[in-house]
Amino acid sequence: MKIDIYKSATSSNKYLSVLAGSDISKVDIPDPDYAKLIHQASAIDVEGDVHQPGYDSGLILKDIQQHGYHLHHVKRAFS
Repeated sequence: MKIDIYKSATSSNKYLSVLAGSDISKVDIPDPDYAKLIHQASAIDVEGDVHQPGYDSGLILKDIQQHGYHLHHVKRAFS
């Protein structure tokens, strides 16, 4: 699955992942830190079963399939 990643404009450790090409204006997240987003990366390939600190590909894929998005709370920025 290819995803796009957005960073919260108000919280440096909060990110949002959606299916690549998704309209993020239609994503409804009650947390106000996700009200304004900055595009971080496009068409990132997420597949398989990768578990690293702050990154679980299975959970990302499951959340996007069930909810249309996945929320990341990280201690350091994606690069």
